[in-house]
Amino acid sequence: MEFATWIYPWDVLEEGPETVETRLQALGIGEVNLATNYHTVQAFTPHNPERRTIFARASSYFDPGEAYGALEPIPYEGMNGDWVTEIAEGLSELDLTSWTVGCHNSRLGLNNRQYTLESAYGDDLVFGLCPSRPAVRTYLAALVEDIASREGIGRVELETFDYFYGTGFGWHHQKIHAQLGTLGEFLFGLCFCPHCQSNASDAGVDVDQVREAVVETLDEIINGTIPYDRSPEEWLDSHPAVGAYVDVREQTLTSLYAELATAASETPLGYYVGVPDPGREWMVGADLDELSRYVDYYCLPAYESTAEDVMEQYGIVDDIADDVPLHVGLLPGHPAVSDEATVVDMVQRLSDEDVPRVSFYNYGLLPESSLEWVGNAIDAVG
Repeated sequence: MEFATWIYPWDVLEEGPETVETRLQALGIGEVNLATNYHTVQAFTPHNPERRTIFARASSYFDPGEAYGALEPIPYEGMNGDWVTEIAEGLSELDLTSWTVGCHNSRLGLNNRQYTLESAYGDDLVFGLCPSRPAVRTYLAALVEDIASREGIGRVELETFDYFYGTGFGWHHQKIHAQLGTLGEFLFGLCFCPHCQSNASDAGVDVDQVREAVVETLDEIINGTIPYDRSPEEWLDSHPAVGAYVDVREQTLTSLYAELATAASETPLGYYVGVPDPGREWMVGADLDELSRYVDYYCLPAYESTAEDVMEQYGIVDDIADDVPLHVGLLPGHPAVSDEATVVDMVQRLSDEDVPRVSFYNYGLLPESSLEWVGNAIDAVG
């Protein structure tokens, strides 16, 4: 079993690449999943020598190449030079993976509303770019090609290279006091931009009927006429036109991943699964069977509080995508886990299942005690 940790570039640079590398190797970690293109974040950094928190808008932590079109990454304002290059050169022993966020980009969305998701009500969901739109597809493929071609990057992991998810965690200081539930959040995030509608119409779907059903159901959920906890799968069974609309966007996303695989060339691709729930990746447009033709592995962030819950999630995804290696992510600290024994149990159970790789979230966010738990858990599986 291999071990990795997600990490932000400021934590590497402010502690020093050599210091970070030495600490991680002492814990038994041989790889870092470096945030290279990321959404807006406030990070609390309990062991950073220079700060306790950092605010960063959606940014790239490298200088983009020239192969982009109407959309391109916006380099982080606090960056001097190219942080990805600097870190790649500063790490001599650890493997380096690009942790790459795609469509979740509120800065690009606010500046380019014509490329965002559009709700059935006509709202621009500026936290998410829509992967049906040609300009967004060009951007995503160029992003993968740019990063995959960089010296030192061993593989590229894709986060939100999909239709994102309803209200989800899309915006900051988000305020929602209507109980939408999983069904309502899914329907609210179902995109009706011109390209999504055109793709569906070309496939013979009655888009007007779909949109009417979505708006009507959302209004009924808000009013309490339809239970907020109704199963999305059950609801779709009774609305076949919407089901056909969902099928079309799965096909559209699969075609995007064919382009991403070409862009990555020989660099392995991983895709984060489990959103909004393990087994419900179809809600973000992902058909795991189809995407398996274009990615080399899946990674399931199973940020649960017990080993039993982690293994349950693992089993659900593994059953769906049993022909693709499935890696797992753990959160060995607040708010998921509060003791070392639980971390040890999780890692041991995953080792027993021959999971090829476990990643821990997130080096710079975890206090010293949690890092100690990680080291002891790795030692326990020898």
